[in-house]
Amino acid sequence: MKKILGIASVVLAGFSGMAQEKEAPAPATIREGKHKFSLQWIGWGEQFGSVEIKKVNDSTYYVKGEQRSEDSLDFASIDGNLIMLTPRRLRFEGTILTKVRTMNNNEVCDKTGTYTFFASGVRKYWRLQEMDNCEEGAAVDYVDIFF
Repeated sequence: MKKILGIASVVLAGFSGMAQEKEAPAPATIREGKHKFSLQWIGWGEQFGSVEIKKVNDSTYYVKGEQRSEDSLDFASIDGNLIMLTPRRLRFEGTILTKVRTMNNNEVCDKTGTYTFFASGVRKYWRLQEMDNCEEGAAVDYVDIFF
């Protein structure tokens, strides 16, 4: 009986390991200085914005920056504190503002409060997990801070 239970636990452990998502290493601390920042509606590549990150204490960092469209009519901005819970999970306390002229009646979407950024899988960026745009389910915003 013990032998059967031992084999079953080895088999189950193998299956549970298969279901786990592979993760790329993330930094043990957040690098201070300039980082890429983006909202997918504005664009990637040459249209990245940037944020400045400064260490406040062992696990807290101040972040501030923005991304703007070429004509400056669309933007995303961030201002607040990042608290490192794990290298891949950050708590954000502050304000994220987004404005995309084709969304939310061309009004600013204000997210002020406590939110989570997470780097899943092999991603090299933390993504805001509370993705709903102010259009109440009509759109999803991908707000990203790159390592």
